Amino acid sequence: MTFPRSLKQSVALVTGWLTKQRASFVWRFTLLYTALLITLIAVAFFVLYQLSVGEISRSYQQQIQFITQQQRVFNQQMSPAEYLTQFTNQAEQLSNLILAYEDKNATYGRLTSLPNHITSCPTHTTFLVDNSNDLRLYSGCIESLSNGRLLVAFDDENLYFLQTQFLRAGVLALLLTLGLGILSGRYLSTQFLSRIKHINDTAKIIQSGDLGARVNVSDRQDEFDLLASYINRMLNQLEDSFHAVSGVTDAIAHDLRTPLGRLRLRLESHLTTLPEHPINESQLQEMLEELDHILTTFSAMLELSRLEHKQAHSHFNLVDINQIAEDVIDLIQPLAQDKQQALSFIASRPCYLQGDKTLIFRAMFNALENACKYTPSGGVIELLTTTTGFIVKDNGPGIPDEFKDQVLQRLFRLESSRTSPGYGLGFPLIKAIAQFHHGKIELKDNHPGLQVQVTLHTLSQESGLIGTQTQE
Repeated sequence: MTFPRSLKQSVALVTGWLTKQRASFVWRFTLLYTALLITLIAVAFFVLYQLSVGEISRSYQQQIQFITQQQRVFNQQMSPAEYLTQFTNQAEQLSNLILAYEDKNATYGRLTSLPNHITSCPTHTTFLVDNSNDLRLYSGCIESLSNGRLLVAFDDENLYFLQTQFLRAGVLALLLTLGLGILSGRYLSTQFLSRIKHINDTAKIIQSGDLGARVNVSDRQDEFDLLASYINRMLNQLEDSFHAVSGVTDAIAHDLRTPLGRLRLRLESHLTTLPEHPINESQLQEMLEELDHILTTFSAMLELSRLEHKQAHSHFNLVDINQIAEDVIDLIQPLAQDKQQALSFIASRPCYLQGDKTLIFRAMFNALENACKYTPSGGVIELLTTTTGFIVKDNGPGIPDEFKDQVLQRLFRLESSRTSPGYGLGFPLIKAIAQFHHGKIELKDNHPGLQVQVTLHTLSQESGLIGTQTQE
């Protein structure tokens, strides 16, 4: 009972080890690599065997077949005496073959008698021959002739020795290949796995909260380095997105804290004085305006998110960008007149774009409204339309170069502009609308002031063609 139980435990241990190793990539890669090497060596030895030992064996068989047919023809065409003469001469001349002929009288050739149990040609039989106390192994067959039987055979011992040596060399080569395959396969898989392990270690570090960890990129520039570069770029984008979310959260807390605080103080003040001084309509209107500003901010952020994720339900049509600019000028003109600003519009040749008219109007209005808001009284503002978008220029304070990228982020505001109304969503919304139209926004210096160039990379139409379509 002890032996079967221990055997069962040993089998269980081996099975468990194999199952565990099978799940390892190193083990699977080593087995596959070794199997491929062994297969290649086996195929190579098979081809070499066929070209050497196999070719010799086939050559002997062809010689036996040729001599057998030759002797059959001689036996049919010659007299018995003539046939015995030529057979004796040929049997003495052939050194690599053994010939024997037996008739009713005697046995001729290199054997004293024909062995028993030799098959008829073309099937070959292996047999032993005692040649001067030297046992030799031959392979041949017997052909029945008109007056007797003919034995044709070749010395099979040399061929057998060659086959044995070839087999030993093949087994040794396969064993060496097995050992070399296991060692080299394990080394290669370990080197391969070490780079994967580094990526896994980096992922664990990032999972623990360190978003600054990156995968090392070597100088080899192979597939792993390409994968590491893609992963690092993805991590950079994720880190930027994380910081952007954190920045948006901080900006919301900073910018909305003041109006919400004012609203709470008003409500608290009115609650304490409610019995003596009821809330009148003007006070309610002020609180509603505060709430409207907050709701407008959140609505703009939701709209911005939909545009950034291409979720806005927008329908592109052929729109006249000059007509949109005229409508925007009419709407923004009273704001410019209040600040005594010179607002001008320079139209390009008739230009039509495939786009969303409402969104293009919104982007152009935001750019002009921002220019009017920050350009001092008596300033100059220009709106120019191009074949691919529009440009807004002003001679206001402008934006420093180090902040030009940051103002395109939602809720970011310069310290100098925090006293002005707004929540830092104008430029991000313009950027989202431009990207929604496969375009971009560029902020440049106007010397002095700011130049906002919005490019909408949509299908532009020639004025002549569009003019014809419009007339129709």
